[in-house]
Amino acid sequence: MPDITHEITTNTHKSENALLWASHNVLDPALNAGPLAIYNIAADVTHLPELHLAVDEAKPYSVNWFVQGLSGGVGAAAPFILAGAGAGKVFRAADGALAGTKVGEALSPLLTSTRAANVAGATMFGALQKPEEGHTRLGNAVGMGLGFLVFDKGNMLSRDLPVAAKFASYPLTGFVGGAVMSEGSQLFSNGKLAPVDKVLQSAVQGMTLNSVIPLAHEGFKRVSTKSAPATEQSGSIDVRANGIIASDSAPGAAEKVTPAGTMDLHALSTSYSDWIRDNKPSYPTAEEFAKLTPEEIVQRGFYHPDATNLDQLSVFKEGKPRPLPDAKVVASEVGKSVQGMPMADAKGDLILGEWNMEFLTGDKAAYFTDTYKQIVPRHHLMFVEEANADGLAKIAKDNGYNFEISRDNSRGQAVGFLVHPRLKVLGTSTYEEIANVDNIPDLRPAFRVDLQDTATGEKFSAVTVHLKSMRGGPEATAPVRTEQAQRLANVLGPNFSGVIAGDWNTFLDKSTELKPLTDAGFKVLNPTDATSTQSMGGRLDGFLYKNLQGTMSNPEVRPFFKNPLITRGLSDHGLLTTHLSSNPIASVHTFVPNFVGFDPSRN
Repeated sequence: MPDITHEITTNTHKSENALLWASHNVLDPALNAGPLAIYNIAADVTHLPELHLAVDEAKPYSVNWFVQGLSGGVGAAAPFILAGAGAGKVFRAADGALAGTKVGEALSPLLTSTRAANVAGATMFGALQKPEEGHTRLGNAVGMGLGFLVFDKGNMLSRDLPVAAKFASYPLTGFVGGAVMSEGSQLFSNGKLAPVDKVLQSAVQGMTLNSVIPLAHEGFKRVSTKSAPATEQSGSIDVRANGIIASDSAPGAAEKVTPAGTMDLHALSTSYSDWIRDNKPSYPTAEEFAKLTPEEIVQRGFYHPDATNLDQLSVFKEGKPRPLPDAKVVASEVGKSVQGMPMADAKGDLILGEWNMEFLTGDKAAYFTDTYKQIVPRHHLMFVEEANADGLAKIAKDNGYNFEISRDNSRGQAVGFLVHPRLKVLGTSTYEEIANVDNIPDLRPAFRVDLQDTATGEKFSAVTVHLKSMRGGPEATAPVRTEQAQRLANVLGPNFSGVIAGDWNTFLDKSTELKPLTDAGFKVLNPTDATSTQSMGGRLDGFLYKNLQGTMSNPEVRPFFKNPLITRGLSDHGLLTTHLSSNPIASVHTFVPNFVGFDPSRN
């Protein structure tokens, strides 16, 4: 008869040994590198006894040695995340305290950068830790700071990779960064190289650390960032090429763009960018237009309903290319629409305009030269989106204006300003944080000009924005715009005085995505107006303001795209215009949107 008691005892011993092994090689290294590392920093300052859990002594390159390195990396993620968050709070407080100063302007990009805060937090954590024998606090700080710089650079380089490749690159980047940590700490402590086994175990820890931290940040962001709830709507469904849904769409329209749970914003953005680069149109001169056949218009990358060679167009799966209206006709029609507008002059109210110019390039600026000459001289300051430097420089030169512009993305989309000579540009700032959210490619930065009105001496700032599109669906993309709004509120600080305008890609009359800005004191100009500013429907463009001395009129909207003689070939967005009065007792007036230029009775 078998000895059952012996068998049970043997199995019990095996279970106990397995638990003991897991405790000493998995749990205890993680706790030592995580919560106990934080406690021991406090204990060192307050002269309390330090705590270290027992860990099996492992031979280099053994299974235990490797497992301890992995678990230590997992545990170390918590203090590094907390250190980065703490450094970020210190940075933002400093940015707020320095707001409005030259030093603050120079340091603001650094003080509002989450990436810089993570590196600074790691450096601070290294300096606070009690060094091991042969190391110094300076060495710890430099080593950890250098390691996190490697994490940051490697992760940024891999941000445009497919999802699978990106997650494969995190451990590789972490391995290199962990090795740099070990060597950097040793070199800056005593000028010597670290032993190979120490470097490799640090590399293994870094491999885990740089896998856990990005995943933790992503998970926290998804949990903490809430999108606006869907609202009941009525009417016909109007789903358009870039995923924007008209404000009168029926319930469920968002799901018709992209089914819930299958959206990949990175892939959607990448595919759209690829299509834009592959289908860049070539504008003729205004004089050439009359000589072009429908087939030649298609060959230049535009749509023409009478062409027989439409199959030559690389038609994007969500829509078709823009048409090419006659530039001379467009100039005439736009002239009729703006003829009642005053010209911008050296005195009186400042006239501000906002316009998404839809892929403005040098050849487009040349083609519509006479149209822009109708619009630009009627504004002292124009906030513009989807422009490149060549196009904006051409318009500025044609109209005797100055221009300032951000860097563009791979699609040629930058944001900037056309500036009347009455306004003196005191400085500019680019806020790259707005373009670096969730590793989504081709987001646009925010761009700021600080100005002085030479007629009155008043100083104010202007910021132009072009937030994440709704490509992928309004709800799926809402958290990205909310995060962009939060970062913008942080970077501008409490003392900002001026105007933000642009293409917000959210419905300004009912959006909750700009709550971080309104919580920070910004106000939406004419907040309940639902006038459509874009050919696909919805009030996506508008002005926000804060700490202004004067008042702003409710924006006039000129939807040129509604005119069948213009179409969206000029732009798929309407021109917005507001008057900024320096008179503190002037009242904001209500304006019925101007639709001059679209007269159905003529058709």
